[in-house]
Amino acid sequence: MKAHTLIVIFALVSLFACGRTNPKIVSSDFIPVSAVTPVDTAFHKQLDAFKQQMSHEMDVEIGVSSQNMTAELPEGLLNNFVAETMLEYGNTIKHTDIAISNMGGLRRDLPEGNITVGIIYELMPFYNKLVFLELKGSEVDSLCQTIAKKGGDVVAGVSLMITQNHQATNIKVEGKPINPDKTYRIITTDYLSEGMDHLAPLANYQKIEHLNIVMSQMMIDAIKTKTAKKQLIKTTLKNNIYVEK
Repeated sequence: MKAHTLIVIFALVSLFACGRTNPKIVSSDFIPVSAVTPVDTAFHKQLDAFKQQMSHEMDVEIGVSSQNMTAELPEGLLNNFVAETMLEYGNTIKHTDIAISNMGGLRRDLPEGNITVGIIYELMPFYNKLVFLELKGSEVDSLCQTIAKKGGDVVAGVSLMITQNHQATNIKVEGKPINPDKTYRIITTDYLSEGMDHLAPLANYQKIEHLNIVMSQMMIDAIKTKTAKKQLIKTTLKNNIYVEK
């Protein structure tokens, strides 16, 4: 049966192959190609107007940083500034225990000197919105173990030591050892609430609350608020995450 089927298939293929005709040129035109491309002046006028508008908005100065901040492992100045700002924002709404973001979400340094809107959008180019998560202490412990395996991350409100075999020990939340049965409130992004960027324990939340604000806009607002109070943008290394020696 199979052999008969194969014979039929080969016969059909041969028939269609024999029935094919060679392509014929029906008509042709000679179109010269040169390095000079006609300029669409109307489009360029619209584009220039848009660029000027965007430049005007992105160049707005919102604050001044007293130091150059970079993201580093296990802890960096930029890590701390971002996470601390998140934690401060969370606490303006309700008591927040921990703030966590991720290194992959920080795409440039925050330079010393004037901070513009454009710099913040370059730093955080993603449309990630903030959320509150409620996690049991046991899941917070798992989260810290994951952070230790990553070699650190962007955190505030929690501290831990990374051992030589990449385990998290001496874990504390707000200066106190984790209570495995306690529920902790965490502010993070909707992206990370799905356990992305190797932070799977964040997806094991008991409850989620969407805050309906994009993280980059929250940072811009926070910097503007500090500037209105005549405060410079600055932070320090706090050994929130440190490696065993």
